[in-house]
Amino acid sequence: MIQFEEITLSYPTGNVFSNLSFFVEEGSHVCISGPSGSGKSSVLKIIQGYILPDKGNVKINGTSLNKNSVKEVRSIMTYVPQNINLPVSNGEELLNLVGSGNKKEMTGRFIQMLGLEKEMVRRPFDEMSGGQKQRIVISVCLSLDRDIILLDEPTSSLDEESIQNLIRVINEFGGKTIVSASHNQMWIESVDKVVVL
Repeated sequence: MIQFEEITLSYPTGNVFSNLSFFVEEGSHVCISGPSGSGKSSVLKIIQGYILPDKGNVKINGTSLNKNSVKEVRSIMTYVPQNINLPVSNGEELLNLVGSGNKKEMTGRFIQMLGLEKEMVRRPFDEMSGGQKQRIVISVCLSLDRDIILLDEPTSSLDEESIQNLIRVINEFGGKTIVSASHNQMWIESVDKVVVL
């Protein structure tokens, strides 16, 4: 499903990783782990084609990721960023922004499964805690029902109970290919495979 073939990435500040190779099977959950600054978020951006590696090849469903294929590849992905600063004031506006205003019912179910009231989709983000906002954004992204789900530090603002709820939701969301970036031990223990940077 997702294949990294000897990927090397560097920034002006120095080398991030060299000859990184791994494979994510369809329907599996792979976590990219490692210390801060090791390139976890960069891996997710490479998968989306927002960062081009210095060398190596990325394949999504057997298709090499390049400027000709990137739009098609992104259409089968949803991405939850680590820093959730969005140009909308609540979850309902976010649904409309991503073109899924008709997915309100599904979003509400995910919100409830993550331990919140589904009406919170209409509550302003600036009236929420970081953990509440994170769960609303994750719920909206999951409701897009894309084949590939990318999660950057999805537990960063969550307490232990909320992390357990999220793990349960992800595990029950069958058939999706998930790549996450995290150093949370509970999360790491829940995945199929860990790639350590």
